[in-house]
Amino acid sequence: MLVVHGTVGELQPALAALTALLARVVLVDNNEAPSAELARQASAVGGVELLHQGNRGGLAGAYNRALRHLQEAVDAAALTPPRQIVFVDQDSDPAVLGAFLADPEVRALLARDDVAAVAAAYRDRATALRARYIELGRWRLQHLPREFGGSRRVAFVINSMSVWRLDALARLGDFDETLAIDHVDTEHCLRARRQGLAVWVHGSHVFAHAIGRRKRYRLFGRDLQATGHGPARRRMIGRNTMLLLRRWGGREPAFARLCLLRLAYEATGIVLAEEQRATRLAALLRGALEGLFARRAP
Repeated sequence: MLVVHGTVGELQPALAALTALLARVVLVDNNEAPSAELARQASAVGGVELLHQGNRGGLAGAYNRALRHLQEAVDAAALTPPRQIVFVDQDSDPAVLGAFLADPEVRALLARDDVAAVAAAYRDRATALRARYIELGRWRLQHLPREFGGSRRVAFVINSMSVWRLDALARLGDFDETLAIDHVDTEHCLRARRQGLAVWVHGSHVFAHAIGRRKRYRLFGRDLQATGHGPARRRMIGRNTMLLLRRWGGREPAFARLCLLRLAYEATGIVLAEEQRATRLAALLRGALEGLFARRAP
């Protein structure tokens, strides 16, 4: 499943690589109006199932639409449903996907009933920093080193370049369209955790990925990165972070702490590495207050 929103860019090589690796490729055009360029590239590759979602429900809506499409196709033709779903973002390089899917350790994890998803690790295109993954207990959280090899059980992965077991997705329900973009994957990982399903990342398989317009900076001798998101997205981040804190903080105290740390990290990046500091900080705060004082957490 590949979701595209905004500028299409050159996706034909990625589509060709995906069709060579996967039994079915569903491409979701999440632009408000259907993209003729995206349709052209999909047609040129062949074997791509193109859907138009129109950004209804944001990224979560696109995921839900693709999953419904796959289920409807299975039901209509009485096909055997796929065992796994691969999520890919338009800003990700899928070049490592073949080796990742063929890795015996990844295959073994995906064969386990207690596993929800396995993901490759990502490195940001702009800063060259690898993501820091988190181990989460009820009261304790720990950040793993940026660089590690092999598989590690973690609390959260981003959806891009993750492989989810379909029966796990069925247990977890639809992606939350009230969140639209930010923390859509976080919410699903929390649901998996509640169901006793594990999420793993394999640090030996690394893909290039872009989130926002990140800028690298140093603080107290550590390399950090500001996301570079504009005010509207910062408002969404603040809102969704507090919504999830309200939903999950009572039963997951360490996650509540993580939410507050995330807001502090966003604010620090704005102050030390970005422009429009006052506007972006105000948007982040406004969103956080909206999420905190909403009549009820959706």
